Amino acid sequence: MKLCPKCDQSVAEEITTCPTCGSTIGEGRRYIDDYRIVDVLHEGHSSFLCRAIRERTQELVMIRLFTPEAGVDEKVVWRLKRELEELKKLPHEGFVRHHAIRQSSDGLWYRISEWINSESWGSLLGSGKLRHRSVLIDLFYQMASTLAVLHEKGHFIPHLILNDIIVIQESSDEFAIKVDYKLSRFFDPKLNRPGPMLKNLLDCHPDIVNQRPLDYRSDIWSLAKIFVELLTADLETRDFLAKVEELELPSDLNVLLKVMLADDPDMRPRSMAEVAESLAKIKAGEVARIQEEPATPASAPVRSITRLHKIIKLLAAVVVILMIAGVLAWLQFDRKKDDPSAKLEAYANKYARSVAFLATEYWLEADGGQFYHNMSEGTAFLVDSGGYLLTGRHVVCPWLEDTDLFTMAEQLKAGGMTPVFKYRSFLWFEGAKAFNQGARMLPDPELSDVFFIDIAYSTEADPRLAIAGVAKPPMQTRQLVTSPLRDDFAVLKIDQVPDGLTPLPIDLGMDPQQIPKLSPIITLGFPLGRRTQADTINVSVTRGNVRRTFENLIQVDASLHGGNSGGPVIDSRGKVIGIVSGVAMDYSQQGLMPMATPVWDLGMVLPITKAVDLLIELKAGQVKWNGVLDFSAEDDLNKIREIAAEGRWADAVKLADEKLANSFQPALNTAAAMMHFCTDDYLGAKRLFSQSLSLDDQDYSARFMLYLIDFLTGGLKTSPQRHYLIDLDWRSAAEFQGYLTWVLEGLVDEQTALQSWYNAPEKSWLYYVVSILNSKREDWQRAEELAKEAVLSAGTDAWEFFLAKAQLEQLQKRRRADLKTETQWNKYNAEIKEFAKKVKDGQNAKAERSEKMLALYLKIADTSAALEDKLQALEQTYALLPDNRSILTAMIYYSAAVENWAKSLEYIDALLQTKARQNARRMGIGLLKACILNYEGKEKKARAALEEYEGLIRDPWFLAISEYLLGKKTDKALKNQAGESPERLITAYTIMGFWDEGGGEEKKAARHYREAMGSFLDDWLEYDFARERIKKLKKPAE
Repeated sequence: MKLCPKCDQSVAEEITTCPTCGSTIGEGRRYIDDYRIVDVLHEGHSSFLCRAIRERTQELVMIRLFTPEAGVDEKVVWRLKRELEELKKLPHEGFVRHHAIRQSSDGLWYRISEWINSESWGSLLGSGKLRHRSVLIDLFYQMASTLAVLHEKGHFIPHLILNDIIVIQESSDEFAIKVDYKLSRFFDPKLNRPGPMLKNLLDCHPDIVNQRPLDYRSDIWSLAKIFVELLTADLETRDFLAKVEELELPSDLNVLLKVMLADDPDMRPRSMAEVAESLAKIKAGEVARIQEEPATPASAPVRSITRLHKIIKLLAAVVVILMIAGVLAWLQFDRKKDDPSAKLEAYANKYARSVAFLATEYWLEADGGQFYHNMSEGTAFLVDSGGYLLTGRHVVCPWLEDTDLFTMAEQLKAGGMTPVFKYRSFLWFEGAKAFNQGARMLPDPELSDVFFIDIAYSTEADPRLAIAGVAKPPMQTRQLVTSPLRDDFAVLKIDQVPDGLTPLPIDLGMDPQQIPKLSPIITLGFPLGRRTQADTINVSVTRGNVRRTFENLIQVDASLHGGNSGGPVIDSRGKVIGIVSGVAMDYSQQGLMPMATPVWDLGMVLPITKAVDLLIELKAGQVKWNGVLDFSAEDDLNKIREIAAEGRWADAVKLADEKLANSFQPALNTAAAMMHFCTDDYLGAKRLFSQSLSLDDQDYSARFMLYLIDFLTGGLKTSPQRHYLIDLDWRSAAEFQGYLTWVLEGLVDEQTALQSWYNAPEKSWLYYVVSILNSKREDWQRAEELAKEAVLSAGTDAWEFFLAKAQLEQLQKRRRADLKTETQWNKYNAEIKEFAKKVKDGQNAKAERSEKMLALYLKIADTSAALEDKLQALEQTYALLPDNRSILTAMIYYSAAVENWAKSLEYIDALLQTKARQNARRMGIGLLKACILNYEGKEKKARAALEEYEGLIRDPWFLAISEYLLGKKTDKALKNQAGESPERLITAYTIMGFWDEGGGEEKKAARHYREAMGSFLDDWLEYDFARERIKKLKKPAE
């Protein structure tokens, strides 16, 4: 056995290429002079650590061999030898003994140390052997006592970490420690390549961070850090004092830890001996506590015990024979059965055959030529006997995150060409012959040269492999913050499962945040893809432990690489708990450029929960998006709209269905659903809208259209969308769809509804649904008038335009049928033609206006533009669209952000004079008005504005904010009422911050503004306002 010099992967002697990282591995070193290597512990960039035996004396030792890369020369050796002499002055007990520094026959330097049968801290914590507090307190006492001796000898360890303390298990519940004290680590204070544990210390030790001189008290803080790490079984924690508060500890230990962790060195214990003395008392108290616990009394009478002894003697002969026969089996089987490592090994062997290698190739074509090409490799795994597999979205659909591909597509479009996207995927299970090694000899091998694709599951002609469903990646900032791995999963489907494969069991009810830290796991996959494979698929197994868990993320300390992506993470119960998504990235500044470096031993895993939901929905027959791109879809949509605009509804339905049959784009699905609805094919429309909702559960238009179909067909009693939409309030992105539902349900009177819009699309929808209500009452003339206004208000490429147009045409057809004379007929036809001309003129005016507004919209959307420039662009846009209340609302907040209070108040009054509905915008600016008056020092007017506000607003949350401003409610009560709702947090904290700012409490205001931004609702106007006010507060007074 030998180790890979790059990643420490154990491999057999005959292996020359590491299966994990692909590094070349030479013949393993067997001897260092007359020392025979018994076991390799670590082989790194600069040194090689092993256990060895001196054959002529049978002396067992530890040897660290320094590689040429270590830069160990005569000068360094002289320094190391001086260190060794210093270390020999330390007592034997409690310290690792280093014997000599020598040079090998091939010129390499090595250090000889005592042999120690040590245990791994991670393994001890993971096994639960340190779960008893008394064991840990005894270890703490040993550590402090040993370090106290070191301090007395004039030494200390300013960078003390857990790895400097060697633990030795002496019995089942007794442990001893030795300190591995080395001076050499500290000769270079910059520590160019610190490991993760040391880097953690350097980043959080108050003496190091604040650049104080390091002394014995620095050791005390570091030791307290180690205590907390062991008590919490969390070797990556940073907030140590908070962890101490969470732990249930004896009061003396609680106080000691807090004092040791004091930021101020003068507040810490005066010496390590004092720490050891305190721990001795705590240890004695813990022993006394255990002894005082009542033991379970023996209740058997003496005769029963005597009789039992006789029975035991009679059976002893039989038992001893059975024990002799079974002891070896027990030692080999029972211990192995309870060993997590053995369990994981068994699962790896059981499920390896159900893990598959996945290769995907994709490209762009245009005008007969290929303009872009790329490919990816990764892992997939079988989870269902019906042929379903799970993998990562970026593994099977890498194009969705390939910005170069989209850039090329835009360039082709700009050149007048229509890009055509094509792809193909291939999948082989463990043991299949997939790789053609001879392809390495070809100058430019193609995918079909590299792989044996004829035996693979493939998406090509007569496909045996299909992308069944792909998770839609989150786009909003808050979604990205709460889901950092962007829901990176996908479901594949093969036509037939090979014989003998066992689907990997999934933990269906898993809560990621309940996974114990340091839980052992394995991952199965192909770390470096085809580069480290022979002819056949050979799954690699990587061990690790769970480090941290969040709702949408699991961190593991396993050595992972790109080819592991999409692979399963299996726990000690044999269940899949997650899908490998990638590795953590470490960002550092190199000159002026930020550099991102992969942290290969810190894997990022997506919890299995959402992937399970998608799989269940697919098995229930729901249709999901397959992630395949169609750059011609926009052209197809425009053609469908052109035909529908001419009133050729049947032709539009036919074309939409044809396009949808060949391209499963969500936009085409919506177009087909709308066209079926416009032809009164409610059954077909309902099927397609249900499909749209299945593709995207946040498609609120599809949800409303399903409700509308139930409304028109008398199915409201069983409508699954009805209560969902009615219950929506100002916080929801679907607030407007909920309001439309209220209108149709008669919860809002029609006249109020017709004035409640904020922009032209909303106006069109409102007139359309009120037209439907009038049609229901057979008020045909009023319904027609409303439908006309809906058509005129809508954009010509918006679906509400076609819905209103279809509604109007049906009403006009009915009106024609009622006409009695030719004069009436001619007059009505003239009205229709006149209205058609009015529509066309309106469309032309909108087109001209759109060209002018494009540059303005780009300036408003430019994140680098100054707020004043954005405000100017908004005002110019408002001049072109004077009825757009959404733009007016934005002008209110932007004017206030730049402290143009008069303009902001003018815009507020203009909005409040409209009949726009009470949504978050309207209710928020009422509070903003009072805050502006307060900021201007007009306290009485501010209070009067709030009292007037409370007489107009009905929503309890916004009334609660008003009560806080009026002093009727405490900030604590308001925060409790806000809970975790991001919408409540941003509305409350923005107003609280502005009110505090007006009262001269700038620090408190800044804190509230930061809380508002912590909602991550960066598409809300309040977010921009809070950000700008923070900038203002940070500027020095002029």
